[in-house]
Amino acid sequence: MTITGVTDVSNQTSTQKTQINNVMGKDDFLKLLVAQLQNQDPLNPADSTAFTAQLAQFSSLEQLQNINDSLDSFKSSQATTNSIQSADFIGKTVTATGNSFGVNDGQADPLHFNLTNNADSVYLQIYDKYGNFVSDIQAGALSAGEQTVNWNGRDANGMAVADGAYTYTVMAMNSDGSSVGSTSYTTGVVTGIDFKNGDTKLLINDQEVPLSSVIRLEESGSQANG
Repeated sequence: MTITGVTDVSNQTSTQKTQINNVMGKDDFLKLLVAQLQNQDPLNPADSTAFTAQLAQFSSLEQLQNINDSLDSFKSSQATTNSIQSADFIGKTVTATGNSFGVNDGQADPLHFNLTNNADSVYLQIYDKYGNFVSDIQAGALSAGEQTVNWNGRDANGMAVADGAYTYTVMAMNSDGSSVGSTSYTTGVVTGIDFKNGDTKLLINDQEVPLSSVIRLEESGSQANG
């Protein structure tokens, strides 16, 4: 394992700043044009065609920078709009890619997943928020497509589990031992929105779910079929 010293990090940072400062902007380009005019030989002035081309380049550079500033402004405005609109998700039932679910008042949320092909045997394992094994479910043979499996909220010893956040994994196989691909989903009611680090995340089952992973939005009380 190679450890980078503080001096090396400082040197890398300085190099990066130098590279950024070496990028010419429109002000630098304009200064060069003015200096060229001030220092040209009066008896042999700069070629008018070349000077016109340089002015055209300067104009193009300015327009590109203005476009870039406009895009940055639009991006910031769009992010603000998305943040405001995401507040409408609170209280709604959301389905997103993920493998977390909740247990509330002893009732576990349905486990939703998708199988790429038919499977002769589907096996689910339940874990608590610390990653400890809790229980398993033998779902039997299931066909390709979206599936829903319910858990009784009891551990491997038959004891009711505590309310809170849990995760699950899906293992699907055929009789010949070949595995079947699967995609798990997280379903729950949105209780809050997190905007930290400029990334909007929904709070579901005491878990942070990226807004970009949402695939379904329903009114609370609707049964998501994952």
